[in-house]
Amino acid sequence: MAVISNNYPINHKNELDNLKEIEPDVVVKDGLNEEMFITNDIHKLQSVMVGKEGEKLWFSSGNDTSEPLKYAIIALKNWRQTTVTDNQEVIYTTVSVAERKLYSFTLPNVKKDSNFQLIAFPYPYQVRKDNYASQQAFGSFRTVIEPRHHTE
Repeated sequence: MAVISNNYPINHKNELDNLKEIEPDVVVKDGLNEEMFITNDIHKLQSVMVGKEGEKLWFSSGNDTSEPLKYAIIALKNWRQTTVTDNQEVIYTTVSVAERKLYSFTLPNVKKDSNFQLIAFPYPYQVRKDNYASQQAFGSFRTVIEPRHHTE
């Protein structure tokens, strides 16, 4: 699936300036600054290709640029937007230079095997022609969520 970033503001600018950022569970400076990654280990980036509904995992947002980088992050379950964490459909964070922030989250409940992916949009609502990074979107590897009582 290709993700095309189109994160232009639809609200008033003063509302955009007051976006509430969430606090990370862990901040790491280890050089593994992938923009968006789902892992089951806070000490290394270990891909989670299959997980069970209700499983607690981590997602990592990194910054390999030379200035702080703000992200808007969304979650997709079977290509439909769902909550990321704490009943929030969009979360915002700013990652300092050469660091990554980790957040705990729980895989959503499913009735059958389902795709799950996180997408990070850098410079939310600040897309400019002279800032290529503002036009990008970074996706985690897709994770398959299995129901607790998996049936074939």
